[in-house]
Amino acid sequence: MQTYLPYPDFQQSAAALDTTRLGKQRVEALQTLRSLVIPEYGRQSHPVIRMWMGYVPALTMYALAMADEWIARGNPDNTRDSIKEFAPQAAHPDYASKIPMPPWLGDPDFHLSQRSKLLQKDPQFYGEAFAGTPTDLEFLWPEPRHEFLPEDPQDHFVWVLRAPLGDVDPEKIDKVGMPVPGKARPAAAEASGTEASGTEADSYEFVYAEEKHRRPAAKGARKAPKKLVKKPTRNRQRQDEAFRTLPGNTTVLIPIDGGARFALGKIQGRPITLDDGRFGRDFEVTRIMDRSEFDYPALLQDPRVFFPIPAP
Repeated sequence: MQTYLPYPDFQQSAAALDTTRLGKQRVEALQTLRSLVIPEYGRQSHPVIRMWMGYVPALTMYALAMADEWIARGNPDNTRDSIKEFAPQAAHPDYASKIPMPPWLGDPDFHLSQRSKLLQKDPQFYGEAFAGTPTDLEFLWPEPRHEFLPEDPQDHFVWVLRAPLGDVDPEKIDKVGMPVPGKARPAAAEASGTEASGTEADSYEFVYAEEKHRRPAAKGARKAPKKLVKKPTRNRQRQDEAFRTLPGNTTVLIPIDGGARFALGKIQGRPITLDDGRFGRDFEVTRIMDRSEFDYPALLQDPRVFFPIPAP
């Protein structure tokens, strides 16, 4: 993962990139933004994430510059709206000039190392534009002045549950449950406007083989392949436990229309078993909310299936 800045100016840097790398920058910058803001997302120790710590609006400006250049070259884009959610002011020219920039932006050695790395990756494309640039420099990785790690809210929050609903009328939802492990739709593919970024809503660690058939196989007979059953990760197990122990009358948000709207309601009564055998809870809808009603909708890009956000 990388953000390429051959020049201090974001637009100039975007214009200098080859089209393939430019397209990837939109997604990689979006992944970096999520890692800076969403708890448990990505790897906060990655040097790219560390160098942008404390400068989410500036990184949003960078990502928007990449998306705008990509669109200007005639390519379709579905990342810009999701990028903009992290700092809407970054898209407004009257406010963009007031956004603080990281202290390494404008450092000659930093930008020289960026040009050198691009030249190493594609000498034919960058050879003329970066003439005279050394071809053996390594990336410079600025360290943050302060370490900022995203955390889940501890007070005044509501839970978001990515419950599979099928064709149910959102206002008539009366039962909800956690999705089957591995079946949740990635947040990156929701109606917030992002394209698949390679981050799944759930993942798995261990597998175990199905119990063997009691009858011994004939000598020399070819054995049928073992069917493997995936075991949820510890993160998913924690989410399942949090939902299972949720007290009655707790407020929960259910994404609908691909995340463009949310059913706000309350968990009711004791745990139940749903028709398909999943663990579930009774649910009463109180209102339908638009995504735009949330103070910081970027947090709704969290790929977890059950997670808290500050109360709207």
